[in-house]
Amino acid sequence: MTERDHASSPLHIDTQLVHGSRHHGATASVGTPTVPPIYASTTYLHSSTEALDQAFNGTTPEGEAAFVYARQGNLSANAFEEALNRVEGGIGTISFSSGMAAIHAALMAAGLAPGAKIVASQDLYGASISLLQKVFIPIGVQVILRDLCTPDAADFIREEEPDVIFIETISNPLTRIIDLDAISAAAREVEAITLVDSTFTTPYLLRPIEHGIDLVIHSTTKYISGHGDSTGGAVTSAKRVLLDQLRNYANLLGAMLSPFDAHLMTRGLRTLALRMERHCSNALQVAHFLAQHPAVTRVYYPGLPQHPQHALANKLLGDGRYGGLLSFDLKEQSRQAVYCFMDSLQLCLPATTLGDVFSLVTYPPVSSHRTLTEQERRNLGISEGCIRLSVGIENIEDIINDLDQALRQ
Repeated sequence: MTERDHASSPLHIDTQLVHGSRHHGATASVGTPTVPPIYASTTYLHSSTEALDQAFNGTTPEGEAAFVYARQGNLSANAFEEALNRVEGGIGTISFSSGMAAIHAALMAAGLAPGAKIVASQDLYGASISLLQKVFIPIGVQVILRDLCTPDAADFIREEEPDVIFIETISNPLTRIIDLDAISAAAREVEAITLVDSTFTTPYLLRPIEHGIDLVIHSTTKYISGHGDSTGGAVTSAKRVLLDQLRNYANLLGAMLSPFDAHLMTRGLRTLALRMERHCSNALQVAHFLAQHPAVTRVYYPGLPQHPQHALANKLLGDGRYGGLLSFDLKEQSRQAVYCFMDSLQLCLPATTLGDVFSLVTYPPVSSHRTLTEQERRNLGISEGCIRLSVGIENIEDIINDLDQALRQ
């Protein structure tokens, strides 16, 4: 293959992840670094007042990104946004200081204002539901929570004719799958804006814009960062008008991504493919182990043939990779049993997050779904014996051995 042929051929996503954040600045006599530096400056100088005036619009006359003040963006965050946008296949990406800040801005950019109606998946992350109930309902937004993992979800959308639809690729903690193609098709019919939280799948497993979704949200704190050392969020837009709205809200809300966190997340993207392959491989083996353990009554993982949406997972995700997150129910349905199990772990860490290189165990009733009553959790299928496990990249035998000894306590 010639250099010309190589340049014109599309690169695979794992190659894009490695090379997408390389420094592309002008070559200096001392050499150009391959890794973008950390730009910690809060303000930026320009060659003239006229150039400064143009920079306030966010671009140079040539259309390149321009910077004035840190709240309006910074070079480090811009490098991360461009790298993530390249693999998501969007018009552009805006980064934020947290996943919740990204969700908030995305909902506002989608037009969630007084009088608007949103249909949201009832399986959304608990804080996302709280945001809808405590911030948007009081200002006059009509919020409808519905099971959107059912075959009639698209018909329900056509009947309700919402302005906005908010879903997740894989639900937390029961790993339910939503048919993105069916939802986006129904949304186009009623002219609704679609938002999907794709944190659990990452662009390595699934690119929702290819399935007709308008806004793709990530808590980049999780798999994209991947090392438990940085907090952030991002929204990728498939439409220019939504991207402009996102940029405006990012500026006004002030939830900008710091240069240091942006640098760490850019680094995380380079190894995302390798980590996700290991996360998925380990999670599938753990799911099979737990499914046969006498102390476990049920395992929630889309990679298992008995998962009710296993076929849909194969359609959307493919390549035999189903993510690194699973949940399971203890045979003994009590908090005491759960606490005993978690306190007995020696390798897996009882920590409230996911997507790290470490295997992490959480208890939804006291973490992600803490604000719900026991009955509300049961209505969602979350039992008192439900445990969520974010499977890390450790040796699989060590993970399984630790789970086994804890389950035997």
